This record gives sequence, structure tokens and C-alpha cells, in this order.
Amino acid sequence: MALTIDEQLLLGLFDTCDSECIVVETISQLRGLCTEILGRRDQPVIGLTLSADANRPVLACSDVRALVGPGVPIYLIRADDLLQSMLELLGSRLALGRGAARVWWPGAHPRCDPGDHPAVLALEGEPSRVTLEEFAQQLDLSRPRVRGQIRLIEDARAFLEHELTRSQEQGHKLHERLRDAQIECHSLRIRAEVAEARLAGLDHPPKLDRS
Repeated sequence: MALTIDEQLLLGLFDTCDSECIVVETISQLRGLCTEILGRRDQPVIGLTLSADANRPVLACSDVRALVGPGVPIYLIRADDLLQSMLELLGSRLALGRGAARVWWPGAHPRCDPGDHPAVLALEGEPSRVTLEEFAQQLDLSRPRVRGQIRLIEDARAFLEHELTRSQEQGHKLHERLRDAQIECHSLRIRAEVAEARLAGLDHPPKLDRS
């Protein structure tokens, strides 16, 4: 007997999701997920959606599980209307769009920096391994400890760039002062030479011809 589209979709989901992947199917479940994202917790939360060009998860849950390890909840949100509701509940900084995967680290709130909880969008036709590599990289770089170190490095670099700019400006000003001083010295030297020439003329007046 032929399978319906919904049955084929469910079979596809079972093939790509492990038993720990939680499928969000109702608004009540979505509200629970949003409460978990914004609540106090010690571990990240992972969100997956369906690919933009196919009815399959943008990343296989088993691949994501291998990245995050056991115990980290992985949610799959299939319906576009639920994704729209998530936008309304969490705001644009933390929402998740179709064809994307996201990690929400502890401390997420509607006004936070979205880069602290990065989302990776799978491009149309892009191999899933490429999307997985990008997600793994963003996952590593956004870890709270790593993020703190990166910010310290960025702050230090910004300070050094500021100091370098200030030093360059001071060097430019000193160069201008030196050039002005050199011009003034040259002018004074010429004036001194002219004055010396005049004094020499006074000390040795021209002899009158009495013939």
C-alpha cells in the first residue's frame, strides 16, 4: 500500500532523528521550548528546522548529537506557523527560521547579542556536511568561555588600534612642527646672512675715487 505524504515525512524524520530529538508539534510545546530557552539552565539548547527545499531536518540529529554530546536537548520544529510563533515569543534576535539550525546558550534573553546564540542557515543545494561544519565552528566559537576570551582579544585589539591611531596622529603633528621649525630656521639663517652682509658693508665702506 502506498504511503501518504505525511507518512513518508514521518518515516523520513525517524530515519534522520535519534530518540533524543524532541519534535515540537504544538503551540503548547513551543511555549515550553521558549520558556526553557529564556529560563535559567546550565547547558545549551539546540534547535533544528526542516530544509528550505525538502521535508527533512536541515541537519541529522545524530550528527548534531555527536557534536554536543549526551544530555543536551535537541528540538526539531517542523511547521512554519510554529516558527512564526517563535518569532513572536522570542523576538527577532533569538528566533529560528526555516532551513536553519541554532544553539541557545544559557543566559539568552530577547535583547541579547544574537551572535552569542548563533544560527546557521543552510544554503539551497549546499551539502549537509558543509552546513554541519559551519554549525560545528559556530558552536565552538560561541561557547561562553571561548566567547569571553574572544571579547578580551577584541577589546585589546581595539585598544591597540586606538593607541596606534593616536600615536600616528601625534607623529604627524610632530612632523608638522619639525617642518615648521626647519622652515623658521632656514628663514632665520637667511636673515642672519643678510644682516651679516650689511654689517660687513658698514665696517668696510667703499673707497671714494679722488682722481
